[in-house]
This record gives sequence, structure tokens and C-alpha cells, in this order.
Amino acid sequence: MAGEQHLAPEAVAERGAVAALQRAADFASLVAAWLAGLCVVGLTLLVLIDTAMALISRYVPSFPTGTGIGWEYSAYLMGAAFLLGSGMTLRAGLQLRVELLLSMGKGRYARMFEIFAAILGTAVTLPLAIWLAQFTHRTWSYGEVSQDSFTPLWIPQLVLTIGAAVLAFQMVARLVTAISGNAVDKPSLGAASAIE
Repeated sequence: MAGEQHLAPEAVAERGAVAALQRAADFASLVAAWLAGLCVVGLTLLVLIDTAMALISRYVPSFPTGTGIGWEYSAYLMGAAFLLGSGMTLRAGLQLRVELLLSMGKGRYARMFEIFAAILGTAVTLPLAIWLAQFTHRTWSYGEVSQDSFTPLWIPQLVLTIGAAVLAFQMVARLVTAISGNAVDKPSLGAASAIE
């Protein structure tokens, strides 16, 4: 393949089934990260509205002190933001980790530790996603609703399930990518640097 001789080594490595799997995981993680951002915006607006209502009710006694769903929906939105953003955080290399182990032996063992960590991560995130999916299905089939707002509980649970599934997908892609010898982190996808 004469054309590949002129490509940078990274460009050649970005081909094949492993690269396709990683691109699919990155796309799913990016979509989920945008949804996580929307959850944070919604959470912020909800807190601001509840705060403003509480302040107004001090001066206007007949005014309601809050939305009535503030605490409940804040919890839903916070959990959704956390899980939906976790796949992109992992791929961008912004998760908390013990860098001391990765730098041991001047980085000679880094790949081995990455593979081991990805195996552990896959062993945790896959069952979590499966369990959340089963839990959500059970809640949906029973028709359970929240006590305060009568929100069908399967809706926020489904969002958590999607976030966990995206994280599990990214973890499986990370494992395959680490085993294949490609770079597991893509810092350009991060919204901040690891120092921030």
C-alpha cells in the first residue's frame, strides 16, 4: 500500500475494527456528554428558580416558596449529568487515577496497568449497565411513580441506564484499544485540562 507509506503512524493506526469501535464509543460518549451539559443547565435553572421563589416568598407571603419538585428533579439531573458525562471524561483522560503506578519503571508498565484497569472497569461497568436496565424495566412494568411529582420513575432511571451503558461501551473500547497498543486517552475531547 504505497499510499500508507506517506501517512503518519497515527493515521495508519486509526484504521480497522479497533479504530471503528473506538470512534463509535467516542460518538456515543460525545452525545451523552452534550446531554450531561443540558442536565447541568437544567439543574442550574431549577436551583435558581427555587432560590428566587424562596426569596420572593419572604416578601410576598402568598407566593409559593418553591417549585415543589426542586429537590427531586435536582437529584435526577445530578445523577444523569454524572453518568452521562462519565464516558467522555474517561476517554479524555480526566478521570481520577493513580499516576504513580503508570509512571513506575519510567512508563514501561503503563500499558500493562492500562489493560488491567480497563479489565476491572469493564468488569464493573458492564454489570452496572445490565442491572440498571433490568431495574428500569421492572420499574416501568410496575408503573412506579415518585411520591412528590408522580413522575414515572422509569424515565430518570432510563437516563441513568443510558449513561451507564455509554460508560460501559467506552470502557470496552478502552480495553480493546489498550490491548491493540493504541492510545487510550484523547485529551482533545476534554472540556478542561487534567490540572483544572
